Amino acid sequence: MEEMLLLIDYLVKTAESGKVGLEILNHGQFDMVFIDSELPGKESFQTCKTIKANSRLGKIPVLFVVGNRNLNFLNEIYESWGDDYITKPLVWSELLMKSRIHLELKYSRDMAKNMNHILESKVAQRTIELEDSLQKLRKAKKDLELLTIAKSEFLNMISHEIRTPLNGILGSMALIGQYNFNDEVNRYFSLLDTSVRRLEKFSNTILEASTLRLKGAKALVFMEFDLLKVIHEAIAICKAKYSDKAIEIDLRSEGVETNIKGDQKFLLKCFNAVLDNAFKFSPKMKSIRIIVINNGGGFLKIEISDDGKGFSKSALGHLFEPLSNQQGHFDQNTGMGLHLAKTIVDAHSGFMSVKNNESAGATIEILLPVNR
Repeated sequence: MEEMLLLIDYLVKTAESGKVGLEILNHGQFDMVFIDSELPGKESFQTCKTIKANSRLGKIPVLFVVGNRNLNFLNEIYESWGDDYITKPLVWSELLMKSRIHLELKYSRDMAKNMNHILESKVAQRTIELEDSLQKLRKAKKDLELLTIAKSEFLNMISHEIRTPLNGILGSMALIGQYNFNDEVNRYFSLLDTSVRRLEKFSNTILEASTLRLKGAKALVFMEFDLLKVIHEAIAICKAKYSDKAIEIDLRSEGVETNIKGDQKFLLKCFNAVLDNAFKFSPKMKSIRIIVINNGGGFLKIEISDDGKGFSKSALGHLFEPLSNQQGHFDQNTGMGLHLAKTIVDAHSGFMSVKNNESAGATIEILLPVNR
C-alpha cells in the first residue's frame, strides 16, 4: 500500500501498532489514516475510536483494510466510527478512488470550516461597524430633535419679534390716516401703507410655510368640513379684492361629495393663494373655471383654470419654490403664495401641479385625500 500511495505523490508514514500510530498522529499533520483490521485483539477498532474522539484528529478520515473473507468486520468498523474500508488484496483503482473521495470530502469540510471562521469574523466585524453606525444614528437623531426644538423656538421668537413692531406701525398708521394731508404726503403715506402691509403678509406667509415644513401634518388641526364652502369663501375674498376686473367664476361640482378631513383655516389660505394668482393675471371681463370632481382614487380633484398669459418655461420648473414668482414679485406680490399653497397641500398628503393651457392661461390641479 505504501508503494502504491508513493506512486501518486502521497507522503506516507507507517506504524506497526495502534499505539505507535497514535504517537505519529499526535506529532504531525495528516489527511488520511489506513488501519489494518487484523491488528491483535480489538486494537484496530479501539485505535479508530481514539482518533475520532480526539478534538484535533477527529475530522481525519479513517479507512480500514480488510480481507475479502473478513467482511464480518463491517459492523465493528462503523461502530468504531470508521469512515470506509478497502479490501485486500489491494486493487489500484479502488485505493485511488476511495482515497481521493475521502480526501476531497476532508478538504471540503476544512474549507467550509475555514469559511465559517471567515464569515464569523466578518459578521463580528460587521456587527461592530453596525453598532458604531447605530450609535452615530442615535446621536444624529438626538441632535436633529434638538435642532427641531431650536427651529421651533426660533420661529416663535421671529414671529413675535416681527409681528410686535408691525402691529405698532399699523396701529400708528391707522391713527395718522385720520388726518388730512396734502396730495404729496398722502402719496407717500399710501406707499408706506402698501409696503407695511406687504411686509406683514410676507412675514405671516413665510412663518406659516416654515412651520408647515418643520412640523408637517402635526401643525394642522384636522376636522371634517365641506371643502366647497371653503372654495366659495376664497372666491368671495378674491372677488372683493379684484372687483374692478369683473371676473366671472364658473364653478362645477354637481353630484360630488365634497366633505373631507383637513385643516379648514390652512386650506382657505391655500385656495385663496391659488385664486389670488388666477385673478391677478386674468384679463378684465374674463372668467376663471373651477371643477371639483372625485377621481376615483380616494382623492378629491380641484382644477382651477384662468385665461391669463400662463407661466414661462423657466418659471414652471421653480413655481412652488419660495420667492419664485413667475413675472417678478417686486411690485406685485411676495412670491410666496403658491409656495405656501403647495406646502399646505403636502401637509395634507395631497398633490399639487400646474400646466399651461393650449389656448391661453394656466391650470392648477390639487388632489386632496377624501379620508385620512
